[in-house]
Amino acid sequence: TLGQSYRNRAEPDFMGTSISGARWKWAGIGMACIFLVLLGRSAQLQIWQGNAFYTLAEGNRIREEVIPADRGRILDRAGTVLVQNIPAFSLWVSRDALLDQDAYVQLVDRLAALLEGDARDLHDQLLTSSSLGEEILITHNMPTAAALEVLASPEQYPQVRVEAGVRRYDSSAASKTLSALLGYTGAMNEREYEEYSESGYKQNELIGKIGIEESYEQVLRGFPGERRVEVDAVGRPQSILEKRDAVDGATLMLHIDAALQSMIEEKLVTLQRELGILNASVIVMDPRDGGVRALVSYPGFDSNLFMDKIDAEQYRSLLEDPARPLFSRAISGQYPSGSTFKPIVAAAALDAEVITEHTTLLSNGGIRIGQFYFPDWKAGGHGMTNVRKALADSVNTFFYMIGGGYLDFEGLGLDRMMTVASSFGLGKPLGIDVPHEASGFLPSALWKNEVKNEPWYIGDTYHVAIGQGDILVTPLQVAAYTSAFANGGTLYTPQVVDRYESQGKMQDVAPRILSEHTASPEAIEIVREGLRQTVTEGSGKRLNTLPIPVAGKTGTAQWHNEKENHAWFTGFAPYDNPELVVTILIEEGGEGSTVAVPLAYTIFDWWFQH
Repeated sequence: TLGQSYRNRAEPDFMGTSISGARWKWAGIGMACIFLVLLGRSAQLQIWQGNAFYTLAEGNRIREEVIPADRGRILDRAGTVLVQNIPAFSLWVSRDALLDQDAYVQLVDRLAALLEGDARDLHDQLLTSSSLGEEILITHNMPTAAALEVLASPEQYPQVRVEAGVRRYDSSAASKTLSALLGYTGAMNEREYEEYSESGYKQNELIGKIGIEESYEQVLRGFPGERRVEVDAVGRPQSILEKRDAVDGATLMLHIDAALQSMIEEKLVTLQRELGILNASVIVMDPRDGGVRALVSYPGFDSNLFMDKIDAEQYRSLLEDPARPLFSRAISGQYPSGSTFKPIVAAAALDAEVITEHTTLLSNGGIRIGQFYFPDWKAGGHGMTNVRKALADSVNTFFYMIGGGYLDFEGLGLDRMMTVASSFGLGKPLGIDVPHEASGFLPSALWKNEVKNEPWYIGDTYHVAIGQGDILVTPLQVAAYTSAFANGGTLYTPQVVDRYESQGKMQDVAPRILSEHTASPEAIEIVREGLRQTVTEGSGKRLNTLPIPVAGKTGTAQWHNEKENHAWFTGFAPYDNPELVVTILIEEGGEGSTVAVPLAYTIFDWWFQH
């Protein structure tokens, strides 16, 4: 009984289960459904979407990188390096870094301290950046010590990338007038990316912005390469799976003589110091092929300021400078031509048989039309004048008459003058291989009527005949048509680039002829003789002391009632076999014979000594 009682306490009787058979049935069905759902999802991920997820996994493990091509160098005609690439580190920040405010503030403070800059400036740069794509370029010229710190401690700089590469450097910065010609590189904006992406450009590539860097962008850029790199979980490269090498950009050799350009710039600095001259343009060309030996827009600027991120204060200073150093006045400036236009009028009159080389007209101080008087520059006039003397002494009365006529003497008239002026390259861009060339302007009676609501008067024709009134030219155009008179009548497109070398092969940039017959050989020769007489007997006599024979034309262009006239000179040498054309414009310089001719003397003398 005791044993039975212990056993009963230790092994209580079975009371039954609280889960019915039906519940067990439904639980089994539910488990089966869950299993089928998991099985179906697994099949979906592994079978139907397997390739897509495999690609994503590979994307996390394999990184595609662009191998930038070294941009081509730019050399002058003597082989002096003007623009090159130098080693540098670039700093990029992911756009995702801007999403987390607290982390963003910490990152900006840390980067500002690293770069020894102002956190507010860096913040403004990040928010206003025009960089496209997933990363924002901070600088292409990161200090080496700062770059090494980021590379050594990437965990301290999340969403920051440092890349070893090169940056553009203008070796010719000592000659600031070369900067507008050479140009600089910069990041693409949205409009530029839309244009360049069609040629295979990536979002954060740098492109040429102005000058040669812009016009020869495709030649200088080269062809970037690509590589596929296997990376670990934190993005560190492990191995290169595939690689296509980059092809470096071509090296450009220019017609430009950097030493000549520097010398001219130094002389202009002296003129500014002595005479207060602010602005000038000087163009030196080879009349035999249109090669540009010097293209000076004074003052200039240091293009290295733009090679990275230009300081806002520096940029504001350049924009607000009254001398406008960023303006390429030699090719984009438009000015009244003054008497430098008279050789074209003389050639037109000779070819139209308005005059012959023997025609003489009386200059007695000016001519009167009704109440209006059109004076000569010399009181009392120059007496009996033929075309050679008219060019040599810049006799206004002679050109009034052959341009517009007087009494019973029939002149060319406006339309014939403008037609011949157009054949000498005026009124349209010449096509120089540097961007942003201006066209100048040739007026017409229809234009005046439509724009000024006035008829065209005979006085307007007189003004145009001496290079005044509404006619506008660029210094480049004056140099180009002077070259045509120098070489016997051929008008060339001015060219800055002579040739370029790519992958060991040299490619010449052939001269381009705009017109082979700007005027008849006979008219060209008579005008040449008049331009030579300018130096031997006329307003350019100072040049007659040079050891080589020079021909040329001075000019004084009125452009403002209260400001000084512009001073011009354009000429060529040696007279018998020209190899150099020099065109000078000194803005508000006064008389061409006073300020422009002495500078021309220096340029001719330097060139033929060197």
